[in-house]
Amino acid sequence: MSVVRCLEVSLTIPDNEAETALATLRRLGLELGELHRADIYRVELDEPAAKKTLAGLRKLETIYNPNKHRLNVRSETEPHEGEVWIDEPGPEATGDGSLSIAGKVLEGLRRIERFTAWRLLDAQGNPASPQTVTRASDLLLCNSAFQRAQLSR
Repeated sequence: MSVVRCLEVSLTIPDNEAETALATLRRLGLELGELHRADIYRVELDEPAAKKTLAGLRKLETIYNPNKHRLNVRSETEPHEGEVWIDEPGPEATGDGSLSIAGKVLEGLRRIERFTAWRLLDAQGNPASPQTVTRASDLLLCNSAFQRAQLSR
């Protein structure tokens, strides 16, 4: 039996990419108060090995560096209100039921998807409306030629 978990990796240091994107979206006419960016890893794990596999992911410096990142396990496996997830190409299967990430094989990891999450807040600090999130995604945050945007339901 498997379980699905979402790991959110965000910066503890200033995020210049998010600040630049926020300034650009404002210049394009969107009224936003804040914009936050994080990497989301939605993983499917063998339930008996879930804790060990999550600990293994925490040790992969290509995913998480404790000197500059915070790592949270999210209870939801879909975007929050005011958030869009942009898909990224995933890791390759090893053929033996495990996955290889950055050359390291993680046993018990059945599937992993990587997204860039953008959380948009209005001037009052509330989640941005679905229309604002869709417009920001269309204008700047997602290149529809090779990426897909996933919005909250």
